[in-house]
Amino acid sequence: MIDIYYTYASVDSERFTKFILAKYYNIPDAEFAKTINGKPYLKNDKVFFNASHSKGLLALAVGKKEVGLDIESLSGKPRPAVLNKFTPREKYEIMTLADFYIHWTARESYIKYVAGSLASMWRRVEFYGKHVYFLNKPADVNVIQFTLDGYAFSVCGNYSRYSLKKIEKLPEC
Repeated sequence: MIDIYYTYASVDSERFTKFILAKYYNIPDAEFAKTINGKPYLKNDKVFFNASHSKGLLALAVGKKEVGLDIESLSGKPRPAVLNKFTPREKYEIMTLADFYIHWTARESYIKYVAGSLASMWRRVEFYGKHVYFLNKPADVNVIQFTLDGYAFSVCGNYSRYSLKKIEKLPEC
């Protein structure tokens, strides 16, 4: 089970992550480090997390195994230049703006899952038929996808279920 927390509060991802880890995981003094590509992780704990934000929404996925999360507002504009970076199989499945963001978030959540960089991995990753492929081979991960309040969510990892919790307000510092 992966836990997903989200908020519309004006807060940065580090403060939100520290709040969630302290309140729900009994990690009051979370210390972060970053991978070579900038993915944050907990220094001394076996809790994994990943955050994403888009147009006023901040989301955080927390679990016991590695995770990648990406969200995008479905109110964006069509991006023909970016659409050309998808493979023919993906383009075949992308009929609407929502389809575009579902594919985009799936790809990006996988890249974040493996702590890669968009620039170096984008053309190596493919998402079609609800599965992620890396270098034309099926990736050994699940992608959980859903929409909420006009946002597309993709969570990549070895999870099959999720819980969702809205955080209305964070305490003042």
